[in-house]
Amino acid sequence: MKAISKLVLLTVLTCACTSQGNYNLTGEISGLSNDTILVIKSDPLTRKSLGIDTIAVKENRFALNTSDSSLISLYIIEKPKGNGAIRMSSNPPFILLSGEKMRISGHIDNLTASGTEIYDNINKATDITEKENEIRNLSNLISEAYREKDSKRTDSLKVIYKESSVQLSSLKLNYIKNNPDSILSGYLFLSLKSSDGTEAEKLLGEDIKNGPLGELISKTAANYRKFTAIERASENIKPGKPAPDFKLKNLNGEEMTLASFNGKYTLLDFWGTWCGWCIKGMPDMKKYYAKYKNKMEIVGICCRDTENKWREGVENLQLPWTNLYNGNDDEIVINYAVTGYPTKILIDPQGKIVEVFVGESEELYKRLDMLFK
Repeated sequence: MKAISKLVLLTVLTCACTSQGNYNLTGEISGLSNDTILVIKSDPLTRKSLGIDTIAVKENRFALNTSDSSLISLYIIEKPKGNGAIRMSSNPPFILLSGEKMRISGHIDNLTASGTEIYDNINKATDITEKENEIRNLSNLISEAYREKDSKRTDSLKVIYKESSVQLSSLKLNYIKNNPDSILSGYLFLSLKSSDGTEAEKLLGEDIKNGPLGELISKTAANYRKFTAIERASENIKPGKPAPDFKLKNLNGEEMTLASFNGKYTLLDFWGTWCGWCIKGMPDMKKYYAKYKNKMEIVGICCRDTENKWREGVENLQLPWTNLYNGNDDEIVINYAVTGYPTKILIDPQGKIVEVFVGESEELYKRLDMLFK
């Protein structure tokens, strides 16, 4: 009798452990080269990591209980073999709300979700999903052309990709217009063109703005307004145009303006201690500053850092030029149409823009050599 009881208990425990009904994230995935996936969790509001779960996949199936957060973002990828680097898949992150149960299915490189209000609705919006698949395929083709060093094909595909992205944003905006009170509209709002986003914000229903996606919608809306303003400002950040004035404090707490550097060439460097490419470019900037400091001034403008981080960064990196602190203020970022870091803007002695350089590039240094030869 005891043996029978133990057998029954073991059976019950086994069923409890393998039943997918007890989990809020389940799925059936094909195309794996091993039997393990990684579920990478993050907070979409702060983008902070919430951990990585290593999940065994048996007969293509898996199950997991995620934390009962009100909002969680999930990337699902195949675990790399050995010490191989993690390769992010072409799948976008999935959004899971508190109390929901989500099911994932498909090939590991083309996963779809169902079982929640957002994804059940988006699966019915075939015009949007078809355009998303088209863009995903274009992205793969661009990567392929880039690997093959076919620059002509790469550039051609990028043009098509950009056009398709504009079309996708328009389709999403149209859905929001027709379904302002759908939670799917709130989800689609998070991935629009900035100009479409500013229009869509006015259309969304109040229940959606105040619902589980509310904080994320509010943060995204602020970014749309910022980038729409940057797009407008970019018309004035071109060679020959007067550079916008600014007022920022240096390391001694003194306020400096663009006029402080009149009479010599000025290179504005928008950077941050958090920006790897910014830091990587500092040695070349130091070399060129030493070479041409009698003919130009570099003005580092630190963005999105605390003041302590800025001061520590300047000291640790031993930056010899003028250093100004901007922090999280958007005014100068918008006025100079800064969309990426580092951005370097060369200004002539009369305060007019000579050229704009986005990212770390040899072109800046070639331009300086031509200018001061």
